[in-house]
Amino acid sequence: MASRSALTEEGRTRIRNFSGRLNSYLVLWVFVGLIAVVLGIWVRTRYGYLPLQRLYLAQYIKATLKSFIPSNRQSNYTILIRVINAKWNEEQAIGCTDEQVQPLRDESGRVRFDPKFGPFFQLQPGIPHKYFYWRRAPQNDLETYLWFRDHIYLGNSLVGLYWVCFLPFPFILVGGLILSAKLDLRINREYEEGRLLRGIRLLNHKEYASESKQIDGLGLPVLHPERRLR
Repeated sequence: MASRSALTEEGRTRIRNFSGRLNSYLVLWVFVGLIAVVLGIWVRTRYGYLPLQRLYLAQYIKATLKSFIPSNRQSNYTILIRVINAKWNEEQAIGCTDEQVQPLRDESGRVRFDPKFGPFFQLQPGIPHKYFYWRRAPQNDLETYLWFRDHIYLGNSLVGLYWVCFLPFPFILVGGLILSAKLDLRINREYEEGRLLRGIRLLNHKEYASESKQIDGLGLPVLHPERRLR
């Protein structure tokens, strides 16, 4: 029986080999967990957002990243706005939200698209406006991030939007490592006990002499010849 003690050279070798295999299992299950996370993010983005939330997502990511940079520089953003008459007959532009608009559909029921801006929208009945259009203009990154967060994404940051997509990752990683380690130990234990026999190999006498030093026994198939009755 092979030694499992860490005090022996054979035991330390077994531990090193197992650690190497465990690292391979770790890489494998991290990869599987990341695939699950990416799939969850895709499903969340594809099916869990309202139209403007889905359209503004790339700009929300840009505004979030640039909001951490202390700078007075502005970036270009494309926002669906409605213009109303404010006090003293001054015009005020207000960004629209998903509660105020709906996609405009054609006769067949499909959403109409603009090649430059995306889907056409129409205001819900009763929403006051003088003009209603897409506006592309430079805006302060921090202010735009706060507007996206509070009015479009209901107060959720990017982390708040996608944290649920990362929940399966630790369970996949830990569960996969435990399963892999148990299977690894079981397979190696069965190998040592002689349950897993090697197939046929052609060895010369030097190779056989070298490998037979590590062999505790040989597995030989036994054939029972049929007995004939006279």
